[in-house]
Amino acid sequence: MRSSQEIRGLSPKSLKLSAPLPSATKEETIQTQQQALIAKTRQTPPFIYHMTSLQKHLNTYSEEDYFCQLFREHFNQTYQAMMFVKYLKPVDPQALNAKKINLPKRKGYESNKHLFSSKTKRFIIDKRTIVFDLDETLIHCNESLELPYHVKLPIKFPHGDIIEAGINIRPYAFEALKELSQHFEIIVFTASHGCYANVVLDYLDPQGQYIHHRLFRESCVQTEEGIYVKDLRVLANRNLDDVVLVDNAAYSFAYQIDNGIPIAPYYDNPDDDELKHLVPYLKFLNNVRDMREINRETFKLNMYAMYESIDRVLENVILTN
Repeated sequence: MRSSQEIRGLSPKSLKLSAPLPSATKEETIQTQQQALIAKTRQTPPFIYHMTSLQKHLNTYSEEDYFCQLFREHFNQTYQAMMFVKYLKPVDPQALNAKKINLPKRKGYESNKHLFSSKTKRFIIDKRTIVFDLDETLIHCNESLELPYHVKLPIKFPHGDIIEAGINIRPYAFEALKELSQHFEIIVFTASHGCYANVVLDYLDPQGQYIHHRLFRESCVQTEEGIYVKDLRVLANRNLDDVVLVDNAAYSFAYQIDNGIPIAPYYDNPDDDELKHLVPYLKFLNNVRDMREINRETFKLNMYAMYESIDRVLENVILTN
């Protein structure tokens, strides 16, 4: 096989006998190397799910940029939620116990043991659990059929009335559920009523292939302020270090902040790509022993309440990297 030098028409011998480069060329070479080194140090940092987009839109303001407005408003809502969590009273133990449920795991998802493989030098971790919110996370339900929608679904209420709802499906929702179900147990946990949510989930997963369990409003913990919180302790037979909750409303994971994965709300924008970037982040979590540790380092939600203003959070938490 010919060497790259021979392909370019220079043998190793001819290279050694070549005349010295002119001094000007040497200076140009040194300058080029210095420029390459500077460029290397200025390389774009790796994309981090949610945080890269958040930092981008908080750093640069644009009234015309839809996602700039969206991420800024979501950051403000997340800060308010963390302030709410700071003073949130503990759940009444009896009320929590009354809501606990043992959900059976499908075949291949049964064990929560963490075993170390001496062969691969890695932990063998059985499939964990991703809990997804529904509204503004996977889909959006329009307030009126006069607004554009992807699909119109009939919602039958307990008293018998049927109302048609216009539903927008978040980009990559179908693909994300299909891909993630190969690596995780998937549960949808919504503060909506089952009569509505079941119809939407039947549309997202008509064969029940991807979504293993569904939890509705009655499984939430309601605070004195009337807020519905998704306390993951209701999953009685799941280890919390093996569970994450993806939700656009940060107060939803008020009692387990480190289990929470924020996501910008979805309404109707076809260019939304949060789920597209979420998938590799979640798959990465399968390589760590405790998913909560990575969430804490990535999103830093536990640090929000350390500062007395949203500007201080922006300065000391979000824009520090």
